[in-house]
Amino acid sequence: MIEPFFKGGGVIRRFIGFVILVAAALVGCAQEDDPAPRTGSSWWRPAPGQVSDWDWQIDQPYDLSARRAMYDLDLFDLAPAGSRLRYPDGEVIEVPAGPLAHMVESLHARTPRPIVICYVDTGAYEHYRPDAHRFPGHRKRVAALPNRPRPPAPGSVIGWDTGWDGERWLDIRASSRGAFAEVIWARLDLAKRMGCDGVEPDQNNPLGNDPGFAITLADQHSWYREVATQAHARGLSVGMKNGHDQPGSAAALVDVFDWALPEECAEFDECAELDVFIDRGKAVFAVDYKGSVDPAAACRLHRTHNFDGLVKDEPPTAAYRTRCRN
Repeated sequence: MIEPFFKGGGVIRRFIGFVILVAAALVGCAQEDDPAPRTGSSWWRPAPGQVSDWDWQIDQPYDLSARRAMYDLDLFDLAPAGSRLRYPDGEVIEVPAGPLAHMVESLHARTPRPIVICYVDTGAYEHYRPDAHRFPGHRKRVAALPNRPRPPAPGSVIGWDTGWDGERWLDIRASSRGAFAEVIWARLDLAKRMGCDGVEPDQNNPLGNDPGFAITLADQHSWYREVATQAHARGLSVGMKNGHDQPGSAAALVDVFDWALPEECAEFDECAELDVFIDRGKAVFAVDYKGSVDPAAACRLHRTHNFDGLVKDEPPTAAYRTRCRN
């Protein structure tokens, strides 16, 4: 209880109470679509509802004219001319300028300043990337890479196709990842130099997706943790991309990630697996795809779980976007 300083101190008490209420209201307003980092962290850690107006575009056509609080865009498409990937053995790889070159700086120059998340494959080999030759097992022609039912070549870390053209699962087992990990960390270094606020590391969930290697849940969890640790070591925010299809995985990994980006949780009735992120005060940027779900039904489910959801085209471009949170 606040003691009055003079007769009529109830006025002071009422005034102080009013100030506290106003301050609380301002904090609440700031959380809605305010992309500023949360207190106590050196990287971006969004709360549920803090960034409800966001977009995810990792393929053309692009359109970034609409002002969003957060954009999730492909790392290599954002690369400006003169970008380089550097490795401990001294090799330097020139990265071609992408179609969104210098867009990180352009977006950051807006007021209010939006968050820019850079999408990057950390669990898959992409034959079309400038660093593809760094992965053991690389071949000049993607058709020369063994694919199911042929086993991967001895010593290769490149497995079977992920379902995307030119993309293959990596052998993320602890006994194999040392052969390619420095390639992934060089991508994170590039993201840091380019000014990305965080990364969306993709394709770390080969389990159940026929990768060509005998990967266990323990392998998958430890690789997720290593990727998150390496991102944080560079001061980058990092989200758990997928992996929620394995029951209990989100609960096992929530402590090392700052947010989550699950695909198709409404379509496959898996959204409840991500509730642990919401319970910990961490945003879930759920995405389902038009043509596979009814957008209205998917959005209702996203809102039920307090997710900051979207319904997008597949792969996500500027061509279609339904925002699920008002």
